[in-house]
Amino acid sequence: MPAPDDWLERPLWALDAGGRGFAPITWRDDLGLAGMLFADRTASEKHLAQVRGARPRSATTRRPEVRLVELGADDLRAREEWLRAVLHAGAARVAFDLDPVEATPATFELTSALLAEVLGHKRGLACF
Repeated sequence: MPAPDDWLERPLWALDAGGRGFAPITWRDDLGLAGMLFADRTASEKHLAQVRGARPRSATTRRPEVRLVELGADDLRAREEWLRAVLHAGAARVAFDLDPVEATPATFELTSALLAEVLGHKRGLACF
């Protein structure tokens, strides 16, 4: 699903492994990494349960605690920080309400385009 039209004004949820700041959990497919945002809290909780239930690749791998973080409605600062963390993690795309079984390239948005939209809104709001 593409970004909801009101994605800047509604709460969104992301899977995160950071104790301080954002450390987004990403999705890997044939095109590379993508950050995951959920407009549907139920979908985010379902994916969190899947991630927590997954076995590590090796018995010696220590997995970080994955949690669900909410990017509050109208919280442009949180969206900017999350998108910058996604870019820092190497994910050029963001998937909204990703269903890992049904994921297709059409479900993704460019991280940099979303960040530009957030920054444009922040600058526009600062002019008032």
